[in-house]
Amino acid sequence: MRPGSVTVESRIGEPVIAELRRRGHAVTVAEPWSLGRLCAVARDPESGILSAAANPRAMQGCAVGR
Repeated sequence: MRPGSVTVESRIGEPVIAELRRRGHAVTVAEPWSLGRLCAVARDPESGILSAAANPRAMQGCAVGR
């Protein structure tokens, strides 16, 4: 949403945060485990194969496609 900026959780570590800043990114550091959940499904257009992933973030998580 904001070109050139990135929000990361503090658990990513100071060396990574410092390198992102060195590369010119405007870095916002959030509390550990605070940035939400993600589920994603993709279909390969050539083979039709589905790939799915889920990040449970302290809860049950699943990614499903059909």
